[in-house]
This record gives sequence, structure tokens and C-alpha cells, in this order.
Amino acid sequence: MLQDVASVHADQLGLGFRDLNKLDLGWVLSWVKLNIERYPAFGDSVNIKTWPRCKFKLYSMRDYSMQGGSGNILLNATSAWLPINTKSKRITDTKKLPKKINYLPDMIAVNNLPDKIVAGATKEILFHKKFRYADVDINQHVNNTRYIEMILDCYHQDLYRVNQIKSFEIFFSAESLFEDEIEIARSSQDGFDIIQGTTTKNLKDIFISRIGWGW
Repeated sequence: MLQDVASVHADQLGLGFRDLNKLDLGWVLSWVKLNIERYPAFGDSVNIKTWPRCKFKLYSMRDYSMQGGSGNILLNATSAWLPINTKSKRITDTKKLPKKINYLPDMIAVNNLPDKIVAGATKEILFHKKFRYADVDINQHVNNTRYIEMILDCYHQDLYRVNQIKSFEIFFSAESLFEDEIEIARSSQDGFDIIQGTTTKNLKDIFISRIGWGW
């Protein structure tokens, strides 16, 4: 849902998929962090706001705030996007975008910037996943929402009945393609669960996430 809202807003700014595709440019989502205050109930309406916050290194930071129908905060989030040349697959500078990004640095939803996620010393292998047609998006890469689904599948449904994820952070390190297989492993570090996805063919890291649980 957050990505859909970001996509719509990018279109409104003249920096969406169609605008960039004409110039062989595109956006790649590199990092996301969510702080969850409350989960909406079935049938609740939500309102999502999003805005470009600042430039950090090569990243263009975008923040989000989700509110319930009564205006109470459900979650705040921040994300880091990289502009790339879609032909060379190399990172490019935001100066090459067709329009200037007007950042709002004083509007901060989550006061964090991308930082390395470190796995624990002992890892537990949970399962393997081979990607199929339904996992692949319009760019012929595995959709990043599939990785989040796999992370959620690392836990038994009984855990979700008594606990809730209160913070979620993920780094996307590399792409996966049709018929790639990845190994999902779990470790602990500083009170957080660390979930990693690594290719079985060449042991390339695809993603690493950090999860904080609450009640």
C-alpha cells in the first residue's frame, strides 16, 4: 500500500514510471523502516500521507504516515530510493531526473537513515524458496513484497495471536529472478530478530531485515 501511494505521488510530481522510463531511468527501493503504533481493525478506513524528505548520500528519502479514520497514527515509515539507469543497471544522480525533487526536510516521520543491519552469530535455516511466475513483477524481477511475505512466514500463526510486529526494517541488497532459489535464515541481535535471504546458487545476499516484537 505504501509503495502504491509513493508511485501515485511520483506520477503527480512528474517523476513516475512513465516519466523516467522515457529516459531509461527508474527508481529502486533499497531500504524501508516502519514503526507501528496500532494495527487497523477489519473495515477501518486509513489515510496515507507521503512526501520526499531529503537526500542522503545517493538515496532519495521518502517518508510516510498512516492514520486511522479518527486521525490517530497507525504507523510512521521512511524509505530510501536509488535512481538508476535501466539499461546499464547503474546508480545515477538525481540531477539526471527530468524534474527537481522538492524535499521537505522538516517533516520527519521516522528519524532514521539507512544503516547496516548486522546478523547474529548463530543462524537457523528455516526454509528454501524457488521463485515462480507469480513472484515476478513487470521488470522481470522478484517483487519485493514477496520477500516480506516470506519473512512473515518465518513465524507460526500462534505467535501472531499473542504478539505483534512493532518495528520492521529491511535492506534490499540484490535482485532475484525467475527460478532463482533463496535460503531463509533467522538469527538474533540486540533483542531483534534478523531474517536473511541468500541465493543458494552463489550465496549472494538478497535481503536482510530486522524485526522488533511487542504486545
